[in-house]
Amino acid sequence: MVLSFAPFNFFPVSYITLAVLFYLLILSNDRAQTVKLSWAFGIGLFGAGISWVFQSMYAFAQAPFLLAALFTFLFVLALALQIALFGLITSYFKKCSPVTKLLFVYPAAWVLIEWARGWLFTGFPWLYVGHSQIDTWFAHIAPVGGSLMVSWVVAIISGALVVIFTPRNNGSVLRLNRTAGTCVITFLVGTAWYLSAKDWIVPEGETLKVSLLQGNIAQEKKWLPENRVPSVERYMEMTRENWDSDLIVWPETAIPGRFADFKDFVLKPMQQEALDNNTNLLIGGFRETTDGQVENSTLVLGKNADATSFYSKRHLVPLGEYIPFLEYLRWLDRWINIPFNNLSKGEESGLLNIGKHQAQISICYEDVFGEEIIKDLPEADYLVNMTNDGWFSHSLQPYQHMQIARFRALESGRYLLRATNTGVSGIIDHKGKILHTMPAYEQGVVKGTITILSGTTPYVKYGNYLVVLPSFLLLMLIFLFMRRNY
Repeated sequence: MVLSFAPFNFFPVSYITLAVLFYLLILSNDRAQTVKLSWAFGIGLFGAGISWVFQSMYAFAQAPFLLAALFTFLFVLALALQIALFGLITSYFKKCSPVTKLLFVYPAAWVLIEWARGWLFTGFPWLYVGHSQIDTWFAHIAPVGGSLMVSWVVAIISGALVVIFTPRNNGSVLRLNRTAGTCVITFLVGTAWYLSAKDWIVPEGETLKVSLLQGNIAQEKKWLPENRVPSVERYMEMTRENWDSDLIVWPETAIPGRFADFKDFVLKPMQQEALDNNTNLLIGGFRETTDGQVENSTLVLGKNADATSFYSKRHLVPLGEYIPFLEYLRWLDRWINIPFNNLSKGEESGLLNIGKHQAQISICYEDVFGEEIIKDLPEADYLVNMTNDGWFSHSLQPYQHMQIARFRALESGRYLLRATNTGVSGIIDHKGKILHTMPAYEQGVVKGTITILSGTTPYVKYGNYLVVLPSFLLLMLIFLFMRRNY
């Protein structure tokens, strides 16, 4: 299944692999075997798909090889347990007909497990099967029910494929099953085609010329004391070459330290130059609060900027930006080197006034949480994501991350500006299409024009309710019907 996600993008593989899993579950009548089979599938999916966790800990956090391998192994096993839970849930429906399982039970249970993965233990909504469909018609279901609804559709199609291609002894039953499976797929394709031409938003007639800076500063060099000033100087030089833009965006923690430490060297001159050029600048760094807490933040400079023109990250990365139960895990500091690994989360809204418009701001992997992004809509005129995927350089992660981010633009009906340190940076339109980008691991500027949009998609109004409630009710009704009749 990993081949269906970026950077490979062989999206049909997702249907086949899920269909194979469903077919094997149909053949299994033993609960323990069903759970083990599902767990094995999860271990394969996450073991291959998020192998970059090991790289970030070993190569950049400088954890010993065995410790990094152990943490990665445990992380994969924990995530795979959620797929095992999918197997456990479906095992309670063994008395249902195979067609009912394939078209209703398995898809509903799958999407509920993906939903739970998005919030359980702070959430890790990575490798949703729906993410593989970003360049297909099915992606246009996302403005209605988010990426989870796209996952539901993929799971239903996978089940329908098993219904169509699995032979039955009775000829009439075989024809009936194939007809049902074909009708389901035809209906879903037709719905996706119709939604591909549907516009939920309207342009306001205003445009912004934007520049996104990709400094390409290697993660292993970024935090060295002797490189901090040259790193910031690189961004300052790139900024001065693009003052003709209405908005210039630096990546997450482009300033490798506290804003206060770079006030005279960076913030004051950049503020004045932004005013002189009648533009705005977004800078990533660390903000120290009045009570001494440190936050991963972004700061607005230029027109209408004041002391409140900042946003601090609200959804922190466990073991990356903070350590749960830190008082019991101080011993980890001896082996893992992560700068600012005990950050405080921000409490402000994700909406920032930038010039005369409002932008929804997310930092790093906050953009993988669709329901958190839409909290600031429909007020936001466009989205901005500032990321440093340098922790995972030369792995699958930066490409997977960009693929997920594209869904946020599609779900919200807004343009998304994504500035990253080492890539993948890009300008994404409200249909989830990448308009402008540049290769990863190159220094440069992504330039383009975005349109200010207004309006509300169904997903902005209802979030995941349109997926979670129906799938849960469907399972409950089938379970009660099964208990009553068997």
